Amino acid sequence: MPTSVSRRPTEDQVLRLGAAFVGVLLTASTALAADRAAQHMRLLGVICGASPHPHCGWCLGAVSLGLAGLTAFAYAVRPGAARGAARKAT
Repeated sequence: MPTSVSRRPTEDQVLRLGAAFVGVLLTASTALAADRAAQHMRLLGVICGASPHPHCGWCLGAVSLGLAGLTAFAYAVRPGAARGAARKAT
């Protein structure tokens, strides 16, 4: 008789899925902020950060959101979770 196998996700799988979802949201927010930054640059007629014009909040926000999204994806696909669980069991 076959034994029943639990299909419940582990805590690590849930955390990784959540991190991937946050990464998707942050990446979408990056696209929106980059679009706003481009509109702002068109309004000024120059690229933000050029001589008299400092970077606007949209530029800084787009970069920050992009880096946060990449960090979330890196956390979601990090290696070694199974090895760490095996070490704790011994």
